[in-house]
Amino acid sequence: MKTFLLLFVLISSVSSARADNLIAIINPDNHSILSVADVRNIFLGKVRKFPGGGSAVPVEIIGDEAPLNENFDRTVLNKTPSQLRAYWSQMVFTGRATPPKQVGSTDDLIKLIEANPNMIGFISATPTSAKVKVVPLN
Repeated sequence: MKTFLLLFVLISSVSSARADNLIAIINPDNHSILSVADVRNIFLGKVRKFPGGGSAVPVEIIGDEAPLNENFDRTVLNKTPSQLRAYWSQMVFTGRATPPKQVGSTDDLIKLIEANPNMIGFISATPTSAKVKVVPLN
C-alpha cells in the first residue's frame, strides 16, 4: 500500500510539473481573456468562438511534438491519448466537431498564429516571437 501511495504522489507531482511547461498562444490582436477551461473547450470542439467573440480555430503540432501533445491531452484536456482518439471518432462521426488543425513544427504554429487572430495553439516554452500573446495553462 505504501508503494502504491508513493507512486501516486510521484506521478501527481510529475504531472503537475509538466503542466507548468505548457502555454497556449494566440494572436495579440485577439483581446480575449482565456481560462484553462476556455482553452479545453476550444480544443475539444465544445465551443467555436473565443470568449471575446471571433471564431476560434485550434491548431496542434504533429510529428516530433507527440510528447507535447500527450502532455497537453493529459494535463489540459484531462484525457489519455486513447480517450481522445475515441472522443474525436465520436465527434466526427456525429458531425458535431472536427479535430484541431495540424502543423509540422513549433515555428509553423507560431507563424500561423502571428498571421491569424482566430488561431490558438499550445507550445512547451516561452515563444521567441513578440507577435503572439501567451495564455498560461496552470
